Amino acid sequence: MPKDFNCLITKANSYFGLKLCMMMLVILAPLGCLEVSEPERSTTEIQILAINDIHGQLEPPTSKIVVDYNETGAPITVEAGGAEYLATHIKRLSSESQNTFVVSAGGSIGASPLISALFHDEPTIKALNIMGLDFSAVGNHELDEGPDELMRIQNGGCHPIDGCFGNSSFEGAQFQFLAANIVNESTNTTIFPAYNVTYVQGVPIGFIGVTLKDTPSIVIPSGVKGLKFLDEAETINEYVRKLKDMGVETIIVIIHEGGSQEGLYNESLNMTGSIVDIVTATDDEVDVFVTGHTHKAYNAVIDGRIVTEAGSAGSMLTDIDLVISNETHDVVKGRARNIIVSRDVPKDSEVVELVKEYESLAAPLANRVVGNITDNITIEANDSGESSLGNIVADAQLYATSNSSYGGDVVAFTNPGGIRADLVYDQLSDGELLGQVTYGEVFSVQPFGNSLITMTLNGTQIDALLEQQFDNPSPGDKRILQVSKGFSYAWNESAPTGKKVEISSIKINGVSLDPNGFYRITVNGFLADGGDNFSVLKEGIDRTGGPHDMDALVSYLGAFSPVSPGPNNRIALVK
Repeated sequence: MPKDFNCLITKANSYFGLKLCMMMLVILAPLGCLEVSEPERSTTEIQILAINDIHGQLEPPTSKIVVDYNETGAPITVEAGGAEYLATHIKRLSSESQNTFVVSAGGSIGASPLISALFHDEPTIKALNIMGLDFSAVGNHELDEGPDELMRIQNGGCHPIDGCFGNSSFEGAQFQFLAANIVNESTNTTIFPAYNVTYVQGVPIGFIGVTLKDTPSIVIPSGVKGLKFLDEAETINEYVRKLKDMGVETIIVIIHEGGSQEGLYNESLNMTGSIVDIVTATDDEVDVFVTGHTHKAYNAVIDGRIVTEAGSAGSMLTDIDLVISNETHDVVKGRARNIIVSRDVPKDSEVVELVKEYESLAAPLANRVVGNITDNITIEANDSGESSLGNIVADAQLYATSNSSYGGDVVAFTNPGGIRADLVYDQLSDGELLGQVTYGEVFSVQPFGNSLITMTLNGTQIDALLEQQFDNPSPGDKRILQVSKGFSYAWNESAPTGKKVEISSIKINGVSLDPNGFYRITVNGFLADGGDNFSVLKEGIDRTGGPHDMDALVSYLGAFSPVSPGPNNRIALVK
């Protein structure tokens, strides 16, 4: 792929009108666009429409997208997303091009709301079929129920335990999963094809699908048993060589790994994250990286390649347009833009009917009121890493397992990645009153169905557990565990890794932690097996099983409603 690129002006999303268009023409000119100085005479144009991390979000999400900031610095937001609108946007954009590929960077299923998860995400696969998805990378959540279930999702058939759902059979995905770096240890072959080559007017287009190599640390062991995950960049380079030998010069990588940036959804300010290292370590014959996993939005050029991500939950999609030489089969021009999935378009009738069908099937369970809240209780973390909803979830787990019959714990820890949605005061799904919380809303918060495990750790191990929050999953990153009431500590931002938490600051019910004392603690089953790189939890002894995490939250809301967001004062940050 040529490296001497000039920039094309990126088109603005017409939904936001002339003001935002003019702003974006200024801000986005350096982003997401490539061009060689002398385009070839005979060319072929292709369009790639990309999504990522849908996570079964068929109904419009409650979260909003920040599109600008006003003169006071306050964010300007818009409502976006919903499968019935996403389908319309994809179909309209596809109609504008003769050669369109619709791809997903993974995360389409798993961690889903009840309307999809209750039916093992079959509704989401059906919706993606309607949208015309062609290829998808395998994300970590695609493996939540293991490789055999993912094979059923690909090939169709009734669930082996729960049978068939709805008014129609499940035919499986009409798109192809690609998994270049997921290998079956028994056969030493990839679980799905590593790549696909499609010809457009005689020009070969190669797609390589990759997932993050750290998947085993963020999926329950049963989900990845018998699988090995290879290095992303090394795998990409291996298949680039194979594609080159086949005469393929236009190569798109669809990868369930990403990064983050500090700008608006069509910018790439101060890009960081694993994807930056992966892109720079790969053969420059790769033209485009469609990314996911981090739930961020960006439109970047890294090391001469277009690199995009479209947020999450179907609130955005990416439009990538490439011009390819018919003579050399190389990309000679490219541009990308992230597009808000606005709700000012007609709903797609096929998806509307699909959603109605599964809403009806799920309604008796989903609409049951289980408690009340006094205000929004959110997963937004403060500077120390603590969130109001994280506190409530940890409190619920402590309440569920503090009885001696379940293990008599004194503290509960939960991972922030296991909490997937806010509890919203004015979210009204089917006639409930303001502040009422339904079973379906709780399910959206904790959709994994993890069993709670109570175990014994000593004080030194608890301190080590807190230290494992830092440089996790990568140097400079952190995963702050949410903690239950009665537990408190402070961590020092400037202290070196491994010494950020002073053990003397750790207290349980106001009493300093004894390094040699023994304490009963509760975590979910994912963490208990060392998930999210909290390996010290595998050392816990005298394990006792408890209820599911979601059931614990339902019981807590029933016992203590109305529940209010707390003061978030359990974790202190020392700068």
